[in-house]
Amino acid sequence: MSVTISNAIGWNIVSKNVSLGYTAKAALSRKVAKLSRHLAGFAPETLHLQVLLEKLPKKGSFTARLTLRLPSHILHAEKSAEDLLAAIDAATLALDREVESLRSKMRGDYRWKRPAWRARLNEEKTLLFSEPVEDETGPQISAEVLSALIAAHDAHLLAHARRVLRMAELTDDIPVGATDPRDSVDEAVRICLAEPERKPRDLTYEEWLYRLIGEETSRQIRQFVEESRLRHFPMDGIRPSKDDGYDAESPLQIIAEELTPDEDLPEERIPDPRAIPPGLEVSGQELVRILEQEVKNWRPEERKIFELHYLVGFDDAEIAAIRAQSKEEVGAHIDQIQLRLREFLRRATTSATR
Repeated sequence: MSVTISNAIGWNIVSKNVSLGYTAKAALSRKVAKLSRHLAGFAPETLHLQVLLEKLPKKGSFTARLTLRLPSHILHAEKSAEDLLAAIDAATLALDREVESLRSKMRGDYRWKRPAWRARLNEEKTLLFSEPVEDETGPQISAEVLSALIAAHDAHLLAHARRVLRMAELTDDIPVGATDPRDSVDEAVRICLAEPERKPRDLTYEEWLYRLIGEETSRQIRQFVEESRLRHFPMDGIRPSKDDGYDAESPLQIIAEELTPDEDLPEERIPDPRAIPPGLEVSGQELVRILEQEVKNWRPEERKIFELHYLVGFDDAEIAAIRAQSKEEVGAHIDQIQLRLREFLRRATTSATR
């Protein structure tokens, strides 16, 4: 029977040419259980462990391959040995080191520097691995683990692509409705699933997906501009899109956060997007339009970093990885954007209170 408590992490076993006895299964469960000590702070429903055990008759050896899905990344560990238990020991130890290395990296990022975030981690329940699900259930191949991670991020990826293309429309790079944001996301997902070996080692899967979407949207814009130039295609001949592509919630979060800064994380800024300062007596949609007009006049580099930092929630190190830039360069852009936003908010507040 599987554990159904709220802090249980799901996992499954895939066996190839291997029949797990009670002793081997108990040993595997003990080894897997030790991995949970590094996973506190993650939501258990965002985690899944796939254990693949395979006997290679020609080599007379066993292979243990572990794939751990995290909220934004996937970790792998694979070891072979002449004894099944030895292969399991080596693979779980290798994955344990991978998880600890990731946690060490996370301790250096902006979240771990926030006292409120560290305090929250201390309050988290200890996570436990459930009993493995029944045979033939759960992800059977690594691509299914990756697909689950992508599905969890799909809505955010699509919203990002919409905003990027919306800004391209506002800057007159493309007419309204010329491209479909779903196409950009689908192409990024196709590459991620079909060619996972292309992922740079220093990027998480989440960061890689955002890089791929950025590359694909840029490619679509260049292609449309080039085709329009060759065909003398009228820029106003496209049917307007019914979806404005811009989520009012995120810009309003920015405005409220900038007027009342605190220690919250980027992804937690103003939990109630309706909490607009009383002096701003304009509707949410009007604020969105004002902000859009402001941002469209910025340099392209600033617009892209603004999107990734304020609307998606990446920090300077993550943006540097996605855009293949230095952290210092991205930080300088963020500082400049901060100045631009403060000036924008000062003007907006002044005009709204007159």
